[in-house]
Amino acid sequence: MAVASADLHKILVATDFSPHSKIALARAVELAIAFQSQLIAVHCLPDLAFVPSASEFGLPYNDYMLMQEEFRTEACATMKNYLEGTVPQEQAVSSKILVGDPHIELSLFAEKEHADLVVAGRSGHSGWEQFFLGSTSRGLFHRCPTSVLAVSDQWTQKAKTLLAGTDFSDTSRKAVLNGMAIAEKFGAKVHLMHVIDTTDTPSKSVERMTSHDSMRQSIHDYAQSRLEAFIQSLDCDASQLQVHLSWGTPWNDMCQTAQKIQADLIVIGNVGRRGVKGLLLGNTADRIMSHCKSSVLAFKTVDEK
Repeated sequence: MAVASADLHKILVATDFSPHSKIALARAVELAIAFQSQLIAVHCLPDLAFVPSASEFGLPYNDYMLMQEEFRTEACATMKNYLEGTVPQEQAVSSKILVGDPHIELSLFAEKEHADLVVAGRSGHSGWEQFFLGSTSRGLFHRCPTSVLAVSDQWTQKAKTLLAGTDFSDTSRKAVLNGMAIAEKFGAKVHLMHVIDTTDTPSKSVERMTSHDSMRQSIHDYAQSRLEAFIQSLDCDASQLQVHLSWGTPWNDMCQTAQKIQADLIVIGNVGRRGVKGLLLGNTADRIMSHCKSSVLAFKTVDEK
């Protein structure tokens, strides 16, 4: 399946030295080796000036700064040992210690460095537990100006099955092409999926439709023709793709399909919502991560950054 190479010239990987982030680092290293990318490992320290438990000590400001510097020195030493024990010698890697809220500082650093991808670990929780606990990867989906890969702790080896979603937009086309490039590097199977979004159709109208109704058939035929045109635009061997077309809610149907085919990775285009609107409404990438245990790669195009 000959496709264009993914645009992964510079990859940032977030680490808190936990088992979750160690898995994320391993996946980031695989991608960096496969695409000859520059790799930067980033660790974020809390800013003691804004930590309530720290301010309760009532120490002078200079003492806080000395403590902060001690933490930074310790983090640098830990990072060095961590990378030496995890990253193979053939892959060059640099490191950076930041201070502040992880997803905010990572997003700012990614923008400053013109990174193509930020990789972060996630616990693999789903449903309400993931929603209430939150995570750095969830925050990155909302704020980060570049593509984000949230690595599940269940993705412990090279990807074997990849599910790419499309809504026929330019953003999703970019995501699918990059996903196919990754799959090609690792010899993974690619499943392509489009969901006819019933949330865009009045619920009563959907309920009245049957498989024989001309309206439903027309909608299905139109989606099928667009899907075929989309595949043709990818300029690839279509026989190498396993195609899924369904009716429902995009994030829910993709989660169900990912579980059915045991997808290691879900790849979609991210709409890049930020702020309160993004927090309340969410997006497909965010909802998939909240309800699915697979890793999620949300690509953003250049004009969204």
